[in-house]
Amino acid sequence: MIVTTTNSIEGREISRYYDPIAANVVIGTNIFSDIGASYVDFFGGRSTSYEKKMHEMYRRVTETLKQRAQATCSGTSC
Repeated sequence: MIVTTTNSIEGREISRYYDPIAANVVIGTNIFSDIGASYVDFFGGRSTSYEKKMHEMYRRVTETLKQRAQATCSGTSC
């Protein structure tokens, strides 16, 4: 299965279109992450704790999208 947001794939023939698949992920932060981010906002720099949370959210939503795409085509030729 090739998952793409384009309307063509070079060297491939598209045999079927599916409805868009979407996923949302919500991750909470703790008080220590918030305090650390406040210092970073005030003094400048990057909040590694928030960057780690964003990376985790991206990983989870990507995995959810893959699972939903596979479930959409189960039993058919994708």
